[in-house]
Amino acid sequence: MKTVLSFAISLACSLFATTPFLAQPQVAMNASSSTAGLEKTFHVSKKSVLKLEGKTNINGFTCHCNEAFQPQRLVAERNTDGSLSFKSAALKLRIVSLDCGNKIMNKDLQKALNATEHPHISIELKKVEQDKCNRLSELKDWVKMKALAKISLNGVSKEYWISITAKKCGADQFRFIGTKTLNMTDFGVTPPNAMMGMIKVQDAIAINLDLDVVVE
Repeated sequence: MKTVLSFAISLACSLFATTPFLAQPQVAMNASSSTAGLEKTFHVSKKSVLKLEGKTNINGFTCHCNEAFQPQRLVAERNTDGSLSFKSAALKLRIVSLDCGNKIMNKDLQKALNATEHPHISIELKKVEQDKCNRLSELKDWVKMKALAKISLNGVSKEYWISITAKKCGADQFRFIGTKTLNMTDFGVTPPNAMMGMIKVQDAIAINLDLDVVVE
């Protein structure tokens, strides 16, 4: 589930680095106001890595995201505190695109996540913040960022703050690395079992990403 979230965060973070207006000093304005919406298009390269890692009572497992993401459009507004708020910034990931390297495990995961009734994991960006003294647009070094996002899975929605590090690799190219741990039971999901209950998946799932993103 977190693969979508990480991807969406990386797209949002790119807005800080590629929109000249957002890199300018803050101007005086009413505390409740924000700038006009800004739009950007993002492409995630094929060399990017998105994976979900978990453990069972016997060993660990890794599920890779095989989703072929199309270019995405996001609309953002800059707030008076320098953060970004988003409109129309929702992404969907097909649960069947998660490959754990084992057909039985894939089916068990799809069943546990209730993919028949809720086939997608939806992520909606709400807000993104970065270090005011270490902006991605100004340095070619790693920068810390965080994003508030709403994840919807199995008919349940939760909001999380996600930490991520980013680096500007070229004029329009960026790299984003991060990890986050979620509990499946927070979304009403019972961790799947295999071999008639002999193999039990732990509740906590760690999501890891290493994304290469091109911005237009």
